Amino acid sequence: MTGMAADFMREGQALLTAGSRAAACLAFCRALDQDPRLTAAHYNLGAVLLMSGHARESLPCLMTAAMLQPGIPQLTIALARALVEVGEAGRAASLLAKACRETPGDAALREALAQCPPGAAMDARLDGFATRITAAEGNAMFAGAMAAHEAGRIGEAGSRASELVWVAPQSVAVWKLLAETALLEGRGDHAEMCARRALAITPKDAQCWAALARIVGEAEGRSADAGPIWQAALNLDPANIELFAQAASWHDRHPDPEAMLSLIEIARRAGADLSSPDLLDVQARAQLRAGKLEAAQASIEQALAGGGQPDQLRSRYFTQGAIADKRGRYREAHAAFLDGNALLEAVWEENGPCDHTMVTRRIESLHRRLDAEIATGQSAVADQGAGPENIAFLVGFPRSGTTLLDTILRSHSSVRVIEEKRVLSDALRAVVSGMSGDESNFTEDWLDRLDGSDTETLRASYLEQMAGHAGEPLADDRVYIDKLPLNMNWAPLIQRIFPRAVFILAGRNPLDVAISNLAQDFKPNNAMLNMTSLARIDRLYDLSFSLWEAFEAWREPVVERIVYEDLIGDLEASVTPLMQRLGLEFEPAQARYFETARQRGRINTPSANQVTQTLYATSRERWRNYAFALEGEDSQHLRAWAKRMGYAIA
Repeated sequence: MTGMAADFMREGQALLTAGSRAAACLAFCRALDQDPRLTAAHYNLGAVLLMSGHARESLPCLMTAAMLQPGIPQLTIALARALVEVGEAGRAASLLAKACRETPGDAALREALAQCPPGAAMDARLDGFATRITAAEGNAMFAGAMAAHEAGRIGEAGSRASELVWVAPQSVAVWKLLAETALLEGRGDHAEMCARRALAITPKDAQCWAALARIVGEAEGRSADAGPIWQAALNLDPANIELFAQAASWHDRHPDPEAMLSLIEIARRAGADLSSPDLLDVQARAQLRAGKLEAAQASIEQALAGGGQPDQLRSRYFTQGAIADKRGRYREAHAAFLDGNALLEAVWEENGPCDHTMVTRRIESLHRRLDAEIATGQSAVADQGAGPENIAFLVGFPRSGTTLLDTILRSHSSVRVIEEKRVLSDALRAVVSGMSGDESNFTEDWLDRLDGSDTETLRASYLEQMAGHAGEPLADDRVYIDKLPLNMNWAPLIQRIFPRAVFILAGRNPLDVAISNLAQDFKPNNAMLNMTSLARIDRLYDLSFSLWEAFEAWREPVVERIVYEDLIGDLEASVTPLMQRLGLEFEPAQARYFETARQRGRINTPSANQVTQTLYATSRERWRNYAFALEGEDSQHLRAWAKRMGYAIA
């Protein structure tokens, strides 16, 4: 055990003694960052997760501890308990029976087996907890899981990978697939434990370190941990261009551009091919952020000339567009953004798993349901006084200043913001089965069953999910804010669950919003595939605000509007009424929100670079640079909404 690993283990034990389970888990994870095969860390982590009611997450940790030190009764019994908790009592019994045969004199094992006796049929087809199966059958199962993953059927891929765990518990490929599907489904803790098991099996695999770095980098407040993990990956394979590109993509959301530039220098020293288009794209983005526009232009031209796969070219077109925008060449920028978005549609929708109409059809269905409610004259909110008052929802159309507002709010000592996590969708999924994969997926039958669900059950499920994402029991003296912009379309349901919740609606000139979304290389999913053209943005914006307007007029929810243009004009005057509505006072630290942003390290939204700076007005009326693109029918609703909101459009 290294010195740092030992320090983290001592810290974890002290935190555990003090009753701080979440902090203890983090310390044990940091010990594993230093030594991925540290048995005590895996066991402690698994035991704490199991005690905390997270049996599924504990299982990879306890499997790993038992793998690293086989024949230790304490580890075997803990693993058996986790198996029972996840509904695998037969496997637990078979595991204990095998352990008793190997260590017949151990009283603790015999007692555990007596509590969980094996069945003959189950024991006959198991070797311990692992299912006996031929290699050909295992390969076919893995091929099916990968096919589902590649087709975008993430829920199916995850289910198949979960079955494969029992067939090939030592397969790194299986654990990496399970980690990736869990991350895509918003189950970050489970993803991390699966990745750590893969790394314990093969600690010198750079791609395993990279997978862990991606997962940790997505976790709230873990930026400081992800950087060294990326470095560990690069140290194992220093000339791997693809790995450097992955690391650079993660660093792209770091406030300091030097983090990316330093990667280029590391690659240079390692003898990497600096003419690689991927590295040139990285270099161009870093030079752009450092203000070296001519150098950035030269780098991106070389990168584009180098060719590549559609997703690689897509990234370069967006970089090219951002550089042209900074140089004041707006038609060139617009053309580059369109090229990038066209590739996004081609790869991820025309020939891939996404369907942008899934989102628009869902909004239309939710609007029809609200209209039906209005026609009855009876509100669906049965008890206006139900639920806590300290839950709020930060919503609005993407690129309306939600990340800036998030950062200002989280700078308050009594506010906890959960940023862009699928708290609501996971809570709904836990109550009403049938929603899987992309959070936008739905069927009319699923929405019917959701409408008929007990409100108190939905509320309890949500609060459980929120506490899990917060990493702490929800406290009465804190305000918890769920920030996910397009949750504005779930507002009628949210208000039914939390009648006293405050909706914080972020607003901005719709034309500025449209251009900003068009220029973003979003992570592909059903929702963000609506941002690939002005026509799609126009339709989604109109549907979203039409539903919101009808909801607000009928239900009269508690709403605080924060207008982006007002916010950058006078931050304190804009935010103070909201703080008062939340039962709080404005704090001076909120005016220094950019310090909070810089301390966070990496920020998981496209606004990462902007919110680490003091307020600036250059993004106000940015649309005028692109007025030539906003004159046709494909932006007619955007112009109409801008007029209704009082913005000048001429």
